[in-house]
Amino acid sequence: LLFFLLLLQCKAFISNRIESLQPSKTKQDFRPFPSKDISGQYCRMHRHSQTTTLLMSSSLVAQQLVRTAFGVALANKISSRGLKRNSLNKNGATAAFWVSSIAASSSVRTAIALIMFYLTGSKLTSVGYSRKKTFEEDYSEEGSRGASQVLACSLIGTSLALLRRVLVGVDGPLAWGESSIACLGNRLTLACVAFFACCAGDTWASELGILSKHPPRLVLAPWKSVPPGTNGAVSWVGLAASAAGGLCMGLTYGLFMISNTALREIAALAWIGTLGGLGGSLLDSILGSTIQATYYDTESNMIVKRSSATTRREGVAFLSNEAVNFVSTAGTAALGALWTKPLLTFISMLMPNSL
Repeated sequence: LLFFLLLLQCKAFISNRIESLQPSKTKQDFRPFPSKDISGQYCRMHRHSQTTTLLMSSSLVAQQLVRTAFGVALANKISSRGLKRNSLNKNGATAAFWVSSIAASSSVRTAIALIMFYLTGSKLTSVGYSRKKTFEEDYSEEGSRGASQVLACSLIGTSLALLRRVLVGVDGPLAWGESSIACLGNRLTLACVAFFACCAGDTWASELGILSKHPPRLVLAPWKSVPPGTNGAVSWVGLAASAAGGLCMGLTYGLFMISNTALREIAALAWIGTLGGLGGSLLDSILGSTIQATYYDTESNMIVKRSSATTRREGVAFLSNEAVNFVSTAGTAALGALWTKPLLTFISMLMPNSL
């Protein structure tokens, strides 16, 4: 991993080095008999330019080395903690180590968003545990997550952060110019925010919405009440929780930018996070109510994992829960990238450049 990430900086280093070795084509280069003073001055300037380029490139490599070492140490801490607390099994801890390493090496605020999502999800799992275990079979307070669950809620976001690091450069603030508002860097940043907003929104809605005092209703059939924990069911508490989870991710991205982040950017990322959390949660519910099966046992009055003679089924058994999460988060991230220009244009109309 260290070798791969260092190659990203070495590539830029070599390119800059080759460019520095090619003398600039000024008028003096084409003089048939340049004077001795002019030639000496040009050589000194050229050597100084080479030295400056070498130092700058070496500094970038050193920064990437430090960032990668920090990412590996942080990933080891997260995966070890999850394995020790039984919130991750062995495969889940391995997956968490790799995605955390790449996230922290590519973008600091992506790593912070990943940690925020993991911590808030773990804390909310224990909220109302005594009630939750009466709704679902084998409900665990910690919930040992495997590699598929970890990757469903982190792989796309981490890949987007790495893609931005490779194609655009070091993570930075949004570009607000009229000609650059829909640039690749903005699109990848908004896609990453939308992805984590969808993950947090769905998790917060699942953990808090199930505690609503009123029975949830199917998102595509709001006149039909269903048992708590049914896939594709929503409640007002769950919808509010999904918006709050998305807002948390948006604020995380806005507040932890390592620069003088403008209020307009914080507001934009918070707004996009809220939309991603609420919209992504609704998309997940639509998929859950149609192509994901829910089995309800009429004897124990609980949501169970497998069909039996005493269960009734809601939805079609086409995708697993992890697959639904993957599709909904991917769709939300894609919409965030595609709608970058109208979303940021709307914010720029509301907030002046001075902010």
